[in-house]
Amino acid sequence: MEFIPVKTRVLKPPQDDLYAVLDEALPPLQNGDVILISSKVAAIHQGRCLKIADTNKRELIEASADFIIHREYANSPLTVAEHAFLGAAGIDESNGDGHYILLPENSFALAEEVYHYLQSQFGLTELGVIITDSHSAPFRYGATGIALAWWGINPMEDHRGRSDLFGREIQYERSNLVDGLAAGAVVVSGEVDECIPVVIARGVPRLTFTTENTKDQLLVRYEEDYFRVFFEKFLPKD
Repeated sequence: MEFIPVKTRVLKPPQDDLYAVLDEALPPLQNGDVILISSKVAAIHQGRCLKIADTNKRELIEASADFIIHREYANSPLTVAEHAFLGAAGIDESNGDGHYILLPENSFALAEEVYHYLQSQFGLTELGVIITDSHSAPFRYGATGIALAWWGINPMEDHRGRSDLFGREIQYERSNLVDGLAAGAVVVSGEVDECIPVVIARGVPRLTFTTENTKDQLLVRYEEDYFRVFFEKFLPKD
């Protein structure tokens, strides 16, 4: 398995053409490839950028977050958006050229759109697309990659029913493949001035492909989450 960096020109806020950049920068793709695209360039493609001078960031965060966990010990709240802990609800100003860049709108629909475009361009039958972001996790310094959306692949590998090395049957274990791939891609793409918003994952073991929407295979409703004890009192009331 390998991660192949795809260096591109700078996509400029408030809006730029992701497809033109993919046409310019992508090498020939192969069946089985997974294309990982930064949420930032996906958002710029959609024009999801607002001038900093004209925007109240706190109000923007409150409007963009699924819910907010206020912290007395910090200047900013902890925010949840797109089924993940994301700083400032994913709103970023780095590489924004004077703009706040929001998360992409309807990331799964965009991933599907890119999937069909690349499938047609390269004549492929098996292809994956993942929209990536980065976030911080409890008990750890630093950021790691996470998948906001995907298309063309099953996000999980199910081990239930298999046996381990000593014949014990696996009852619960499943592997989250899309977040693992996103984490690897973000290491390759970098976070600052690398200008590598696209990464190709090639030769991913045990990955399976599909034309179905597999969002619900991975994402858990907040009200049913195993870790909801940490945040359930902050969930919005119906």
